[in-house]
Amino acid sequence: MAGMNGGEILQEMPPYASRRSRRLGGFVPQVSKLRANLERKGRQVAIVNTWPVSGLSLRRESRFDSSCVNVPRELIVGQMLGHYRLVEQISRGGMGVVYRAHDEHLEREVALKVLAPATVNDAAACRRFQNEALILSKLNHPNIISIYDFDAQDGIDFLVMEYVPGQTLSARLERGPLTQDEVLHIGRQIAASVKEAHDHGIIHRDLKPQNVLLTPKGQVKVADFGLAKLASPVIDPAATTNVSRDLGLIGTLPYMPPEQLRGKPTDFRSDIYSAGAVLYELATGRRAFPETLGPRLIDSILHEVPHPPSSLTRWVSAAFETIVLKCLEKEPERRYQSSAELGVDLQHLSTSTASQPTEIANDAKSKAKVCAEILAQKYMFVDNATSDSTCRVRSII
Repeated sequence: MAGMNGGEILQEMPPYASRRSRRLGGFVPQVSKLRANLERKGRQVAIVNTWPVSGLSLRRESRFDSSCVNVPRELIVGQMLGHYRLVEQISRGGMGVVYRAHDEHLEREVALKVLAPATVNDAAACRRFQNEALILSKLNHPNIISIYDFDAQDGIDFLVMEYVPGQTLSARLERGPLTQDEVLHIGRQIAASVKEAHDHGIIHRDLKPQNVLLTPKGQVKVADFGLAKLASPVIDPAATTNVSRDLGLIGTLPYMPPEQLRGKPTDFRSDIYSAGAVLYELATGRRAFPETLGPRLIDSILHEVPHPPSSLTRWVSAAFETIVLKCLEKEPERRYQSSAELGVDLQHLSTSTASQPTEIANDAKSKAKVCAEILAQKYMFVDNATSDSTCRVRSII
């Protein structure tokens, strides 16, 4: 993915299309298989922090005992990796390449991701790739991409996920802002996916339109957990100090919360900020902070208030604007304290707007009433027809 004039701190893949697995009855594969595939390549995962769900323990930042074994070479369409045949390249970014592939065993389409050739000798990139597989293996939700496998062949690590035709939200935004119903529908699903991750102690850390897939039926799929990490719940007193010991900037600058830019630890509320930035962009067709130069953009995120969405889009209500701007508060304490709270407010707003005619609908009804009155006058004139009155009616119509 191309950088945005210095605005990208770390380039990431746009998400890929996906389809629910029939391989294991819709459930993610056993973690033991993923662990075996990782360890047999000479890597070890040190156990430092226990996950909230039994069955997998993972340290906050995994460590390799050896460098990444990927080799910097290009794959070609038709090549086999394991029992997966590469069909076409779907997307390519600074961190990885995603292919549509065919599972020769189960006769289905999958998405297969490998590290980009330029990053195969980057230990941090290899660590994130491994962590992405382990994190995805713990999540099973209709709005999160599902993992099928993680394996290696000929020194090439690859991650296999579900595939569904669709487009990213960034691609959808190329046609302009979305309608109120579309934004609320998508927003509720994003909130649900974030809640699922947070319930498992996972912060996504890279929510953005490029990482959210929208299927033709309107289903949201959040993808690319390559920067995700473990976190303590916000209510844990240690959350502000133990969430992250790595204060490096990783993510995509326009969607980064202020605390991350200041080098402070991130927690669940950091994802809520990013979700708010996505909702703002969906509703207005522009970013909350549209500057393209890195230093100017950072200064805006840290010190400026975004333009009210209602000043940019006609349909934005006061209630929706309140929700979005609350997500974008500079201080985490002033945002929604959980993704569940955000989801509840979006649901309430969806329910209330569904029962109320929109301004556009009212305008359409008003125009229809005027047309009906004109038509009624026409027939009245015709009933008392003279050539002159008929001409007057035609001029009115």
